[in-house]
Amino acid sequence: MATAPVIPARIDYRHLVQDGRLHGSLYTDPAIFAQEMETIFHRGWSFVAHDSEIPNRGDFVVRRVGTQSLIALRGKDAEVSVFYNRCPHRGATLCQTPSGNRPRITCPYHAWTFALDGRLIGLPDEGAYPPDFSKADAGLTPVARMDSYGGFIFVNLVPNQLTLREHLGHATELIDALLGLSPTGRIQLTAGWMKHKMRSNWKMIVENQVDGYHAPMVHGSLIAANRTFATVRDRKPTSPTRVRDFGMGHTDIDHASDYRAAGDRLFRWTGGIEPERLPVYVKAMNDAYGPEDARRRLIEGPPHSMLFPNISLAEMNIMVIEPIGPDASIQYTTPVFLEGADDLNARTLRRCEGAMGPAGFLIADDAEIGELTQMGVANLEPEWIILSRGLGKEEVLPNGVKLAGLMDETSQRGFWSHYREVMAASQEIVH
Repeated sequence: MATAPVIPARIDYRHLVQDGRLHGSLYTDPAIFAQEMETIFHRGWSFVAHDSEIPNRGDFVVRRVGTQSLIALRGKDAEVSVFYNRCPHRGATLCQTPSGNRPRITCPYHAWTFALDGRLIGLPDEGAYPPDFSKADAGLTPVARMDSYGGFIFVNLVPNQLTLREHLGHATELIDALLGLSPTGRIQLTAGWMKHKMRSNWKMIVENQVDGYHAPMVHGSLIAANRTFATVRDRKPTSPTRVRDFGMGHTDIDHASDYRAAGDRLFRWTGGIEPERLPVYVKAMNDAYGPEDARRRLIEGPPHSMLFPNISLAEMNIMVIEPIGPDASIQYTTPVFLEGADDLNARTLRRCEGAMGPAGFLIADDAEIGELTQMGVANLEPEWIILSRGLGKEEVLPNGVKLAGLMDETSQRGFWSHYREVMAASQEIVH
């Protein structure tokens, strides 16, 4: 029978994560993985759901954050709550399906029944319990803190002093850029989620999401098949595209500079579609933002970013990473539908399927390279992993954001430097 890993009293993360290299055990050690779940996913802020997934009273989704199964649901007052997916009676899992709609939550074991606000409202033979039993004290347990930005709902299971806005920092600019492609400023994540098991550590997926270095080697089939990907995102060292470190572990690949440099009328982020083919969408954007600002938004397109620790705004896709072990993760993907852009959304769905579906151009390549990397780091030697491309050459903006070349590893170092501070702080005893 499996047992919980024995966690050492102290792991020296400042030694394991250095400015230009990483220790291989960061991807393989069960004790490190266990500490990450507690320190990063339970004590920090993690994405759990988007409010468009639960638009109606009684709608719910079940998500896993760290080791915890959670229920995000919309109550009768239209407010969203997030509860632990556990009956307070004998501990049974309450919701077994990933999503649905219920007028109330009923435990499958002993039929304890809960209102959508978590109150215990019914149980068989209530009189059999002692006189001091109170239904008011036996409701569902909410998470410690929940907050949202732009419809993206985040949770903090073990309270810390950091607010969600402080956690997001400059990354709010990335969310705003995505929302700003909708004439109404709202998006819809309603297409359902594709689910892929990745035989790699969750941090490898984070790194890969904002890696501008690997595309010519790993995604050759896509480059051969897609003219826009091949010509605009050519991954040459001279490309105007930059990688950015926003701080707090949030990073991105800024394709907007490439799109602006292209200097034509094509919306490159849609696959090179001409504005005339999206008349309803273009008119709605012009009406909402004015022709000049609308044109800027439509040329620059969406972000290609990774928000610490578990959500990627991957242009017109949203990806969520669920760690399940040191050498395994689940990646969830859904297309981004823009409210007020029906003529674009159908195309977005097909592009998501083509890139991230079971036979997609991108997902299979990235899954394979992740598995090969996980197999490689299981070897004892070489002990250290090199992460120094572009080190010391970054441009630092007045707001602290770092810019570097497309193929530099600044985005990965941005993630790891924040990881080091968070994990090291959890090990340091304040006297």
